[in-house]
Amino acid sequence: MIYIACGAILVVIGILWLIAPANKPNRLYGYFSYLAQVNRASFHFAQKWASCYFIVFGMIQLLIGIGIHFLNWDRYFMVWLLTFYFFILFPIMATEKSLKSFLLKRNELPPDYVDPDQVKHERTKGFRDRK
Repeated sequence: MIYIACGAILVVIGILWLIAPANKPNRLYGYFSYLAQVNRASFHFAQKWASCYFIVFGMIQLLIGIGIHFLNWDRYFMVWLLTFYFFILFPIMATEKSLKSFLLKRNELPPDYVDPDQVKHERTKGFRDRK
């Protein structure tokens, strides 16, 4: 049931953002990230693609939830509880990847942007990592 509920919420959020996207960066409504705030074009691109990704991944999660319910796998609730949040992260990851490629094509990627996939830490003695 948690997959059905979370998937339905993702679909509703995606439809809301598709029908009435945010006009300016706002922490409470719309897709908000560092790359989305680079310029107006990147902000509108992020709003459009985030809504599409939320709808797609929400529908996938909703269908998986319906399948779980009809197969009577509801008794494995702990497994579903430990995995449902992946479908919340997937649309955010997909939006950031497409937004990064959009900005790279237009040569508008900020110079201080650090790609999260390229960060490497060296282990040091003690509790801190060196960058």
